Amino acid sequence: MLKNLSKTDFEQFLQTLDSDEDAAAEKYLRLRLSLESFFEWRDCENTEELTDIVFDRVTKKIVEGETVENIEAFCISIAKFVVLEHKRKSLRNAELDEVSDTENFAENFEAEDLKRRNLECLRKCLAQLPEKKRKLLVDYYDTEESTMISKRKSLAEKLELNLNSLRIRISRLREKLERCTKDCCERK
Repeated sequence: MLKNLSKTDFEQFLQTLDSDEDAAAEKYLRLRLSLESFFEWRDCENTEELTDIVFDRVTKKIVEGETVENIEAFCISIAKFVVLEHKRKSLRNAELDEVSDTENFAENFEAEDLKRRNLECLRKCLAQLPEKKRKLLVDYYDTEESTMISKRKSLAEKLELNLNSLRIRISRLREKLERCTKDCCERK
């Protein structure tokens, strides 16, 4: 509840729901669940907090002397405004996040540029390898995890090597490729 509303203010709200205290408590709980569902259906976060805001505003209106004939309908009409306010606030926060993202644009651009240059160097170094070695590297690494072992075994058999010899050959090729790529990147 709002800080400026008292216990007697809330009791006045309950009295508006029903003159019988137990019936008012039941109606309050049902109304609370309805409002929370209302906010959930509209993809709002903090449904309990938004429901409290509705009850605060309705209670304040009642305390100020507004006559409410259908309290449930009145609460729903207030809830519609609360949803709009919540969505606007969320949108503003998202826009602020975008602004902070654009502030980091230069850093992101530099990182992307570095990745692009590294990829260029890798492609250049791959192109310098003889076709047979380049194809071997691609075939060795171009596998899904579920078929990796069987595909590598068949690749070793095709080359008439055991699996360990194939791994050594690939390791040497990879080291050569990494050295070439590193040298190329340092020059750029």
